[in-house]
Amino acid sequence: MKRIIPVFIAVILLFAGCKVKTYNPEIADFSQSAAVETGSFSYTCDISLSENVVTVTAKSTNANGMSIVYNGKSAMFKYLDMEYEIVSDKIDYTNPARAVFEVFEVLKAEMPENASKTADGFRYDGKTELGSFTVLQYDDYSYKSISFKDADIHIVFE
Repeated sequence: MKRIIPVFIAVILLFAGCKVKTYNPEIADFSQSAAVETGSFSYTCDISLSENVVTVTAKSTNANGMSIVYNGKSAMFKYLDMEYEIVSDKIDYTNPARAVFEVFEVLKAEMPENASKTADGFRYDGKTELGSFTVLQYDDYSYKSISFKDADIHIVFE
């Protein structure tokens, strides 16, 4: 009996320092550089989400400097001093601003059910009109990637 008590105390002390870590995934506004790959075509851009509006600004290809601002109802294409607005039902689902907007609408609606912990952050899975997607996010809440399996579109954040 005298031997059991010190062993029991040692076990208690061993586990006293352990704490269950809770993970709180967060979907928040962001602004990051990214590379968009679709099939054999790729380009670099800046992507931001702010107050339910996604902006994608090209940094490479002939579209360098062109921005697409999408709010769920329409897209505003901006280049130099030109602007052109298109209503949402006329915008292809593969448009990067629309695709990213719809991903984050799904994530916000389905949080936290669609979140799982990874080695360096979080993984979110869902489905939009473009198909199934996976979002990877780092522990610091910056984004690693968005992939649309069915559409062969991959966004890799820098």
